[in-house]
Amino acid sequence: MAIQDLLKDKTDQIDYDSICKKYSWILEENHCCVLSPDSDGFLCGLFMSMILKWKIVGFYDGKVSVVKKKYLNKNPIFLDIEIFRKEIRSMGHHMLLVNKRHVPEEWKNFDNCIQPNNLRNYDGRNNFRLKYPLATIHMLISIVTYKCKEIKIPESAIPPLFFTDGVFNILFRYPENVLNWLNYLRINESWNPLKTIFENDKYSVFTLL
Repeated sequence: MAIQDLLKDKTDQIDYDSICKKYSWILEENHCCVLSPDSDGFLCGLFMSMILKWKIVGFYDGKVSVVKKKYLNKNPIFLDIEIFRKEIRSMGHHMLLVNKRHVPEEWKNFDNCIQPNNLRNYDGRNNFRLKYPLATIHMLISIVTYKCKEIKIPESAIPPLFFTDGVFNILFRYPENVLNWLNYLRINESWNPLKTIFENDKYSVFTLL
């Protein structure tokens, strides 16, 4: 089936009010956080430390966790990696659910995890070609900006935001899906600072793709 057919009825948009209410911790200041050890994780940590004064206390790659011992009892938030424990707060963007027709009984363990594919009920078997194509940092910026404060992204931030997690290559390999997710995240709305990254007076991915 062509990607256009798969996307035909996918016109929904994220409800930021609902997200900010359910996961209010993502808007709070002075939390401790653990990052994935890649460029997306680093960008998330830098962004939250600058905007909301979060403290980076460790790294976790899905197998090995390195966290400063004195912060273990601070209930740190994991950024760019999902944690399958309902008491742990986390945010990521990977495809997690194998088949939505057979959801595990323990799936509620992700209830405290901000996850774009889960928000749209996407699974690997039925929706793999429609999976989230951007990085965690793009969704994170959108959520925090929506409720917290006006954020301006400098021109120097364009390369890291385009190239983290291979986003630039994905833009041109899967353009229809990228545009659909940009619409879902409401990145083309004037309040979203990512609008200047994806659409400005020099170029627009909305017309390039």
